[in-house]
Amino acid sequence: MTIGSLAWCVIWAYDVPMMTAWYRDKLGLRVDHEDETATAFDVGPVVLVLIGTHENGPASNTPAQGWERNKVVFSFKVYDMDETLAELASRGVHPVHVAPTVIDNNPTPRWRVAQFMDPEGNMIELCDEPVRWHPMIKP
Repeated sequence: MTIGSLAWCVIWAYDVPMMTAWYRDKLGLRVDHEDETATAFDVGPVVLVLIGTHENGPASNTPAQGWERNKVVFSFKVYDMDETLAELASRGVHPVHVAPTVIDNNPTPRWRVAQFMDPEGNMIELCDEPVRWHPMIKP
């Protein structure tokens, strides 16, 4: 058996129009498809989908936010963290945390991550490190 590459990421949304507006207008993601129950964003080789139907998802919207809500986080690649943070701030989007990426206890981090909370409390991350930086990961 072979499991292929990651195909899509799902965010179970309770207010799809509000969440669509945030990801489209605040983060600047490009909408690929949109209807009354879902929005798909083109984010490269993977599709990010906001889904408002919950037949096979969570039964209710948890009041938990941030890391209490998320057990998995996905990270978007950025090429210039300072420029990206400035652009997002001009759109009213501010990180809840920005930190250097510490790898293998290296005292001189080379990259940063910025973590944000969307309107429903999901954590997402921006990262300026190379996607495949670790020597154990084959390009």
